[in-house]
Amino acid sequence: MMKPVVSLVRYKDVSSVSEAIRLCDGFDKLKSTHRVLLKPNICTAGGGFIPPYGTVTTTAVVEGTVRALKDAGVNDISIGEGTVTDELGTNTTKGYKWIQLDRLATRYGVKLIDFNAGPHKKVMVEDVPMNIAEAALDTDFFVNLPVLKTHQDARVSLSGKNLKGCMSLASKRFFHGEHGTIHYRISRLMEAVPQHLVIIDGIYAMEKGPDATIGTGRPKGILAASTDFLAADAVGVRLLGAEPAEARHLSLYAERHGRLDVLQTPDTIEVRGERIEDHAEYLEWRSIAAEDMPASGHTGYEVRAFTDAACSQCFANLSGSSLLLAALSRNKDFNDLVIVFGKSYKEERNSPRTLLFGNCAIKANKSLDKAMKLEGCPPKFWTSFLFLTGQMKSVPGRAAFYARTALCLAKGAAGVGLLPLPRFDVYKNKSAYDINHYRLSRS
Repeated sequence: MMKPVVSLVRYKDVSSVSEAIRLCDGFDKLKSTHRVLLKPNICTAGGGFIPPYGTVTTTAVVEGTVRALKDAGVNDISIGEGTVTDELGTNTTKGYKWIQLDRLATRYGVKLIDFNAGPHKKVMVEDVPMNIAEAALDTDFFVNLPVLKTHQDARVSLSGKNLKGCMSLASKRFFHGEHGTIHYRISRLMEAVPQHLVIIDGIYAMEKGPDATIGTGRPKGILAASTDFLAADAVGVRLLGAEPAEARHLSLYAERHGRLDVLQTPDTIEVRGERIEDHAEYLEWRSIAAEDMPASGHTGYEVRAFTDAACSQCFANLSGSSLLLAALSRNKDFNDLVIVFGKSYKEERNSPRTLLFGNCAIKANKSLDKAMKLEGCPPKFWTSFLFLTGQMKSVPGRAAFYARTALCLAKGAAGVGLLPLPRFDVYKNKSAYDINHYRLSRS
């Protein structure tokens, strides 16, 4: 039996994508008449608030893939994604604009598809129901373009986890079921969507992922590609300094398909190009929603949850509010506030300073009659933001904070600068972080 092949290429420019595809024989089964769908990871639209490094697939990799397809004679190319949505305009259309994929579509004649808008097809894989965008299923050649990411719940977010963006918002919420169930459900999703080529974008990797609201992008300058998605993810995990079987969704899939050797034994994969060991680096994956708060000197503020049991929208609205608090204020006391969110976390502290954030947390902790409750699925961002800032003990501190927030929002709308967060200082190293990786090439 032939070994699966994974190519590993240093990124130099957009032509490096073609090299990665060539080395793994990525287009061997591609026909010029095929309808091709590219699925990048555009989980959010950061605008002027958060940096894109390690959060979303680079424009360079998307453009490099499109150029390679055009060189192969393919004309029917689409890009599909479904981002997290909230009142700040974090939606698929703005996600495309954030990294200039709208301009790319115009230049190369590519179609942009919002998977959130549907239509969706109901698919049952064994005991897991899911609604998947028809465009993700009705294609001849599916190219998965994940980022090289760690993930606080799934351990890594590579090709398997990136498929979650193909589902409806309701299915995404369902996948975050009781604590621990997400691994099994992702493993079934990997059986529902055929993948013909995976190109892992490791120009930047994400530590403490999945995005810059809780994690930090790290320069890596590497691409990994394969027609075997399990082998590609195994190499991706090793590049992140971990063992592939640590990603439970990968091991569940591999066990069912008799392919555990791909995860457990490096020699079962033929790696062409660079050596894994020359680029492997351990990146921490564990994180919490309000980790930046103590770094900004804040006290009396704690978040408790099984984050895998909280959907991305609920997590985004809480972590986004916490991020603004951490970025735009310093050394405030929140008077022993404990926030509980998600479907499974059982809180024991029945106190007026316990906040049950969202309908799932309220339902899971019905006995806490003294706790505060913020209803919603998810609670709206601005409702959450105003509620949490109202918990500051200092009234003058709140007033000054609102003034700084208004200024920051104005700058963000104009695309000026990043949030003044201590953790974001790393992005000021211009030699390591190049925003042009997220801009369309000039030619």
